[in-house]
Amino acid sequence: MARNLSGPLLRNPRRMPLPRILLPALIALTCCFATAMSHATTGTTPATEDAPAHVRCAQLRTGMNYREAMAIMGRAPDSTLSGHSAAGPGDDPPAGSFAIDFWHDHDADGRRLTTSMRYRGGVVEEVDCGRPDPAPAAAKPDGR
Repeated sequence: MARNLSGPLLRNPRRMPLPRILLPALIALTCCFATAMSHATTGTTPATEDAPAHVRCAQLRTGMNYREAMAIMGRAPDSTLSGHSAAGPGDDPPAGSFAIDFWHDHDADGRRLTTSMRYRGGVVEEVDCGRPDPAPAAAKPDGR
């Protein structure tokens, strides 16, 4: 015996059946309550826009490219030191150019902190985050 499928929902084209309404509603709710997952894979909490350099530096890793590192730091360095290393005997690294970028800021106690990033060939080799400056004059936030 054949079933009669011409019920009230199929006869009235303006009225959608419940399953057709439910799926878009669930998708909309999921989109509204979804959270960004991009930083969940890094294992660190992203620094805010106004975070000091020593806080942002904690997200840098050796081996990352220079452009990615600069995007994390969020601003140009306060100073840059460029150098050239001579080739050494045996297993020493070959000759080549390198650079070290420096950022300066202050901690909550007003001590001046220096953050540095050494890179060669567009690849970060070393990171030093928030090292306190040893000079007593550097302890004043106004720089005097």
